[in-house]
Amino acid sequence: MLHKKNLLWLTLVVAGSAQAQGDQRLSDLQVTANRLPQSQSDVLASTTVIDRDDIERSQAGSIIDLLQGRAGIEIAQNGSPGTTSSLFMRGTESDHSLVLVDGVRVNSATSGGASLEMLPLEAIERIEIVRGPRAAAYGADAIGGVIQVFTRHGTDTGTQGGLKASAGSDSTQRQSAWVATGDDDTRLNASLFHRDGDGFNATQADDSGERDGFEREGAQLGLSHRINDDVDVSVNALRQNFEGEYDNCSFPASQDCVTKGYLQSFGGQLDVQLQPDWQMQITAGHFDEQREERYDGERQSLTETHRDEVGLQHRFTRDNGVDVLGVDYRHDNIDFNNRAGESYQKDSRENYGIYGMMQRNYGAHELSGSLRYDDDSLFGDKATGNAAYAYQLTQNQRLGVSYGTAFKAPSLSDMYGTYNPNPDLDAEESKSLEAFWAFSQGDWKTRVTAFQNRIEDMIVYTGVSPNGTYRNIDEARIRGLELSGGWHGERLVTQLSVTFQDPEVRSWSDDYAGISAGDRLLNRSEHYARLDTDYKINNEWSIGSTLWAFSERTSYGGQEVGGYGVVDLRTSWQVTPMVELSAKMENAFDKEYQLVDGYNTQDRYVEGGVTLRF
Repeated sequence: MLHKKNLLWLTLVVAGSAQAQGDQRLSDLQVTANRLPQSQSDVLASTTVIDRDDIERSQAGSIIDLLQGRAGIEIAQNGSPGTTSSLFMRGTESDHSLVLVDGVRVNSATSGGASLEMLPLEAIERIEIVRGPRAAAYGADAIGGVIQVFTRHGTDTGTQGGLKASAGSDSTQRQSAWVATGDDDTRLNASLFHRDGDGFNATQADDSGERDGFEREGAQLGLSHRINDDVDVSVNALRQNFEGEYDNCSFPASQDCVTKGYLQSFGGQLDVQLQPDWQMQITAGHFDEQREERYDGERQSLTETHRDEVGLQHRFTRDNGVDVLGVDYRHDNIDFNNRAGESYQKDSRENYGIYGMMQRNYGAHELSGSLRYDDDSLFGDKATGNAAYAYQLTQNQRLGVSYGTAFKAPSLSDMYGTYNPNPDLDAEESKSLEAFWAFSQGDWKTRVTAFQNRIEDMIVYTGVSPNGTYRNIDEARIRGLELSGGWHGERLVTQLSVTFQDPEVRSWSDDYAGISAGDRLLNRSEHYARLDTDYKINNEWSIGSTLWAFSERTSYGGQEVGGYGVVDLRTSWQVTPMVELSAKMENAFDKEYQLVDGYNTQDRYVEGGVTLRF
């Protein structure tokens, strides 16, 4: 077994050396890193862009499958599709990564994390990932990085659309429809989607043989209009209803657990060209999340979170760069009730922020810097910053270094919820340093990034339920190295990511059982990798595969979860210009593995589908 593991890692590293590139083909333009449209070559942060072609080529079943194992990203999920997931970006906590949908925050106001498992791939046009602290642009929550999801839209005049249906193992079914129409000035797009399945038994402790099924359905709508040459306006909406079964939901543990509810986000944007070198942008957004929990058929709790946000930004274009000034406001509110009649001691918060950013090019030298000031109604004020420098070593090579600070205010649930809260928690603060080397030539691109992040007063749940509580670890340190690479040709597309990291507790001033200096942070692997390869045999047939490999990790209760490697296979046949047939086999070798101790994962899974485009 050890020999096989070493051989697997050797294969991945050799592949990386042969194909080095950013783990995703980088588009010419991205907006997430600094909250403004920029050429990818002008962005000094470590980024990944996944577009619609990448999504369809991968045949990923969920956004979790799409993101898992990419540079700096690992995800744990407690059972079958639709169950709770946790995202760890560069070894940070799941609530240390900010997630946006069309610019609107979708992190929960209670837990602080985002329900990635509920975001539908059918409605996604593009995903931008920025690794490293971005608090100077976005404020709280962006310690590990930012993931922004852009919903689908049409770019060509006239009408385009499509229908897709597929069926797979565990009685899984998917249906989706998408249409976009309009002219050069006005564009309207909409999508509908549905997915359900019997799933699989979530926990090993449940020996009844029952399956934990899931269902989700929703819609997405977008409208954009150019009023004149200087004014553009757009609005977007996304709604998803969900219901999922899971296990181990109460104390003592019950295996008959159901969560149901919805997620919805609404966003609007107005862009005004005030002068040739001066642009103003006004944004507004609203987010709702509702979750109802039922144990053994009885409602236990109903939680609703609501968020409103507005922003104003001014951009000033210079001969050799850009300056940005902006202000924003955010208000969170929670409605909660449970069987015991408990409620949050405090159920709302608001935040005001002001920020500025500059970027300059001086020949082979490039500089960028940003500062932000936040005033939180629960924690007072925080100042964060980011500075970066890059040098164009040759026409194809670039070296760079950056430093950034960030913070994460404890969530309302951590401090004032009903599950052993701790109102004395301090805000988490981080200081991060990274250096990179990037190479780009034609279809071949490469990036190697070394990083270190020190997080003070890191919040973790310590102890054993129901007697545990949330506490501040004095300091955690995460060091790592990311290799991302690949080739994007006419027929062959390959992307590789390899991450080495050391996420550990550095100091701990309390003798509370279960935490000590030198321990690895829970549910993090020390090294992991992903290799995607797709080959177009001719104009009709294509084949592809994804290989995931993760080293062992420490799960809750100190239990070690073994490392694993999983292979997915896929193929597609373009029968006519309008009709495509596809098939995939996930976990092709039926590997038994775990993401979280005590929870099952997907056995071999087979799915076939048909897509109609017009």
